[in-house]
Amino acid sequence: MITHIVGNRPQFIKLAPLYHAFERAGYAQNIIHSGQHYDENMSAVFFEELGIPAPYVNLQAGGGSHAQMTAKAMVGIEQELLEKKPDLVVLYGDTNTTMAGALVTSKLCIPTAHVEAGPRLHSKENPEECNRIVTDHLSDILFCPDALSMKNLQAEGLGGKACMTGDIMYDTYLEISAQADQAAQAQEIILMTWHRQENTSSKERMESILQLVERLGEKIICPLHPRTRKCLMEYGLWERAQEIENFEIIEPVGYVEMVALMQRARLILTDSGGVSKESSFAGAKCLFMMDAEVWEDLVQIDWIRKVDPQKEESLQGALAFAKEAKHIPQAQRPGFYGDGHAADKMIQALQERQFL
Repeated sequence: MITHIVGNRPQFIKLAPLYHAFERAGYAQNIIHSGQHYDENMSAVFFEELGIPAPYVNLQAGGGSHAQMTAKAMVGIEQELLEKKPDLVVLYGDTNTTMAGALVTSKLCIPTAHVEAGPRLHSKENPEECNRIVTDHLSDILFCPDALSMKNLQAEGLGGKACMTGDIMYDTYLEISAQADQAAQAQEIILMTWHRQENTSSKERMESILQLVERLGEKIICPLHPRTRKCLMEYGLWERAQEIENFEIIEPVGYVEMVALMQRARLILTDSGGVSKESSFAGAKCLFMMDAEVWEDLVQIDWIRKVDPQKEESLQGALAFAKEAKHIPQAQRPGFYGDGHAADKMIQALQERQFL
């Protein structure tokens, strides 16, 4: 039995192609959902759209501090693994759910694979960085999305258990985007996602982001995270946001609709590490609203440009970058993240190393 442990949107997207690949190969599987994302539009819709079965259990570990969430997830995961006794556990990404799973499986001596191992921000002030480091060091086999991740793991002495597979999110993106009507997609919008704590924890920060939206001066579509909406209301900024003429706030969307929006975009404004990377899949350059060294290869080719809306010099550079951004054809997009067959390569590596 193979057990997948997931808890948020990017993990559901990573899970889908690997679940289907295991299914084709005839392996028994089940899914544990930590409940880290518990909003219907942030969770259940992804399982439906991606054709993966509902988790057999939801641990309802969402909410509370990092320690509270991690602790609740650990207690629930331990109970389920002791009962089901899987032969292999698969963890995804860099959330509290991921680290909780790694801590439990290592103490129970259950072989563990980590999907999307090796990316580093080189800042332990970032909680996801800590989660990923712990998970990489405790897991038994590491699947890297790109060459830079492999180098990071080799530098940490983990090269012997690392495999270069490409990015599994690209597998999912290609499958979903192939279903879209490319001819109907007009590359004319800016797509925005906005959810990180660093960008929602003060009124001043949120006001500066709204000012950036205004100064961009063209149609911006923003599927708004529930927490961001709540913070705008708490700071008295909700009406201000709604009054910005070029700013269209919509409800959170599933992955199929998100891909359709990315295909329409010539630029993506985000504070999501995952979305900033997905921008390269979609051919839309990215303004990144975080002071973090995310996806260094994309930063080096000026695909991703960091912006601090509270600093005028940074803001001016971002506005110039946005003005010049054009939708990039498929043949001209960066190819750092593999060929769209990461899931099959993962199963092959598991078989070769006798984890299956």
